Parts: sequence; structure tokens; C-alpha cells
Amino acid sequence: MTDAAAALRKLRNSLRAKHNLSFRELYRSLELPGEHPLKEAHAALDEAVGAAYGMTKGTDPLAFLLALNQEAAEQEADGATVAGPGLPEFVQDRKSCITTDSITA
Repeated sequence: MTDAAAALRKLRNSLRAKHNLSFRELYRSLELPGEHPLKEAHAALDEAVGAAYGMTKGTDPLAFLLALNQEAAEQEADGATVAGPGLPEFVQDRKSCITTDSITA
């Protein structure tokens, strides 16, 4: 999943620089019909994230996330510890999960 995210950011930055586009202009180009490398990169990231959560192809992502959220809420209501966002505790080498490519204001 991290590879797909890094590839998306790299492609996005490359396309913005090559065509001198703002983020808004770049993403507006996705509204045009036809193939687009950024569409493909987003699809790859969507697939990687879905796989990480155990979502099978063809599953409605919103329904899946709602069910996952309801499951977490039920566990929390039953007194179970629910892991919050971020890296799970079992990740030993946290620095390997951190990149320097980010959007800055």
C-alpha cells in the first residue's frame, strides 16, 4: 500500500511540474474521458488500500467502511480496545514507514 501511495505522489508531482498545473487543474483533467495515468495510479492505491482492509473486488467501499465502523463501535461499546489511526503497535521499524514527500502549504 505504501508503494502505491508513494507512486501516486511521485506521478502527481511529475505531472504538475511537467504541465505547470495546480492541484485543482490536475484533478480537473481527470474529468475528461479516456485513460489518464493519474486515474490508473489512484485505482492502484484504491486496490491496495482495499486489500489491506480485506475488501474483495466488487465490494461497495462505502458499505464496507460503514460495516467496519459499526463493528469497531460495537467492540468499543463492549469494552474492547479499538486501535486508532496510525501505525499498529507491532510495527518495529517506524522510520521505514515515513516518507518526506508530502504536500505543504
